[in-house]
Amino acid sequence: MTFDGDRWAHLGHKRGECYADTDQGITYVHIPKNASSFIKGCLLGSQKFTYSLSLVKNNRYLVVLRDPIDRWVSGMAEYESNSKQTNIAYQQITFDDHTETQWYFLDGVILDQCDFIMINDSFKDNLAHWFNEQGYITDINNATKSNSSQGTAKESLKSKYQAIVDTVPAFVLKLKKHFADDYALINRVKFYGN
Repeated sequence: MTFDGDRWAHLGHKRGECYADTDQGITYVHIPKNASSFIKGCLLGSQKFTYSLSLVKNNRYLVVLRDPIDRWVSGMAEYESNSKQTNIAYQQITFDDHTETQWYFLDGVILDQCDFIMINDSFKDNLAHWFNEQGYITDINNATKSNSSQGTAKESLKSKYQAIVDTVPAFVLKLKKHFADDYALINRVKFYGN
């Protein structure tokens, strides 16, 4: 899938934004709301990765994916918090880079060269194992979890949007249709770890 332009660059997350280790030929592809702030801390902690505003073509890519509806709930909390808007007509679904499809951020990435890690209960263990296997020294267990909504106003906003998902089945179907390409990707790729 190819997209024209970069419709969200003015908000801060540019398509192609990444961290690259050119010595090992590995690029981490940044997808907002996919533990990207946490991973950024791990990558910088390894002292091997450098930031780039445009995609660095490499031999391998690290891509973290997340359940699209879970990501949308978190993204809506981020959007409402950042925009200071209330009573958002959430049926629009995509409002910014935090609610955009994950596919959008993979434009130009060769999927057959990706190590995919899914955000699930084994995420930290899988990520730690991936770093170790590549020879990177970083302490994932003590990495700062920045941008976490726990204990913040965003946590109540997440609850608000989770309640919509939990109680409006017709809207869940609309979300699944909207994020069909993301679900197809998740079902197609082989994930690293458990």
